Amino acid sequence: MNPTPAAAPGSPPERRARVRAILAGSVPNLAQWFNLYVYAIFAPYFRTEFFDPDSPDSLLYVYALFAVTFVVRPIGSWLFGRLADTRGRQRALVAAVTLMSAGSVALAVAPTERAIGAWAAVILVVVSVVQGVATGGEYAAATVLLSESGTRGHRGFFASFQATTIVGGLVLAQGTLLVLLLISDRAAVSEWGWRVAFVAGGAAGLASLLWARRSRRSAAAGAPANSKPASTMTELLRDHWRPLIWVILLTAGGSAAFYTATVTVPSVLREASFAAGGHAAESTTTGVVLAAFVVLMLMQPLGGAVSDRIGRKPLLIAFGAAGVLGAGFLVSAAARVTSPAVVFGILVLAFAVLTCYLSVNGIAKAEVFPAHIRALGVGLGYAVANSLFGGTAPLVYHATAGGFGFVAYLSVLLGVTLVAALAMRGGAATALDAPDVSAER
Repeated sequence: MNPTPAAAPGSPPERRARVRAILAGSVPNLAQWFNLYVYAIFAPYFRTEFFDPDSPDSLLYVYALFAVTFVVRPIGSWLFGRLADTRGRQRALVAAVTLMSAGSVALAVAPTERAIGAWAAVILVVVSVVQGVATGGEYAAATVLLSESGTRGHRGFFASFQATTIVGGLVLAQGTLLVLLLISDRAAVSEWGWRVAFVAGGAAGLASLLWARRSRRSAAAGAPANSKPASTMTELLRDHWRPLIWVILLTAGGSAAFYTATVTVPSVLREASFAAGGHAAESTTTGVVLAAFVVLMLMQPLGGAVSDRIGRKPLLIAFGAAGVLGAGFLVSAAARVTSPAVVFGILVLAFAVLTCYLSVNGIAKAEVFPAHIRALGVGLGYAVANSLFGGTAPLVYHATAGGFGFVAYLSVLLGVTLVAALAMRGGAATALDAPDVSAER
């Protein structure tokens, strides 16, 4: 099938098409990650509503369920990856966001442990599974959609908006927590504030779906129009197992570092501030963390643009090397630093290192798979690594009390990512430059 002739590169119609493509992938992605981070950030507050408030292990339980969302991600990557490769990237993205938003609404109205006993935990398990499947499918659809939307020489910048909206979801969730802490207190957030956050997540998902419906005619929203048959798991494992393993290895340390830096460390900082200075100190630290997240969000397009000039490989190597050297410092500092200025400085430094991975990992993965199997390959590799190492990071941290065992665990995974980055092939041309890419848009 021959693609429709494209507008001249750099022309106003072509620029408008690129902007529509970014928005078509970014807005639903933002809503998806806002929903996910509402769960992660509010977990220390709603844990007593779903588990016995007197249990000292309630936080461990709720983070174990957060890990469950990652265990089931490979299922979502397979289901939605196939959908993205056969019916279109945007269609798969909308379906995944719908599923995630439904889970948030269900949690917002769920009865507590005091009302129905252990059944409250069962509800939390079911919703965790549903949202894990949704996230596993959404990642690949958004990554591939944005990677394919860019032109050669600018793909890193375009693809980085996926990372920008991932962090944007984190900013929205953290901002929601800050507002609730400012207008109420810790007890109120634990009692009803978390429900408000989940309602906001569901509403954001609905708004993004309305946006996606309006954007369905954009260039990036069409179904793949390549001449090859639809992707299958058999083909992926038989013919593309090498890039699949490489994606898993690259994601291992990056995923563990991401959730350590954006979920575990901010949570530990808030708890340390509350222990040292009460509610006022906790609110201050929450505001500082939010400001640092905004900086992280703004760093992503810069990282993507830099990768278009020097390549993805140097940034990924810098991330792996700096991560191995600095992981111990970040983890140990989180539990003992309470000064707002120092907290902000440590987070921004850690986020600068994280940007070297976060801004380019999606495009790096998309560049190693052909178009007809790209969503399945990217999604499955990401989901497997996330289920093993990403969502388990907060659980491992709390299970080891953030001691040497966790630092060693994180450092080894970062070393694995460093090795994968060193093994990257050079060269300017990638699978995204194949002729059927333009047809897919």
